[in-house]
Amino acid sequence: MCAEDQVEILRGELLDELYAMAFSGCPAVLADEDEIRNATAEELERIAWRFGLR
Repeated sequence: MCAEDQVEILRGELLDELYAMAFSGCPAVLADEDEIRNATAEELERIAWRFGLR
């Protein structure tokens, strides 16, 4: 699996987590959606750490 594929997998995991949090009663996290969609690989790692996924 190439690095680009891994980045897109992480992006998908983060978006899944974001939507789950929004659905469970925290809609404010939806403000992070654009940040995740436009993030570089390094930024995604920081976001994953912030979400507790890394």
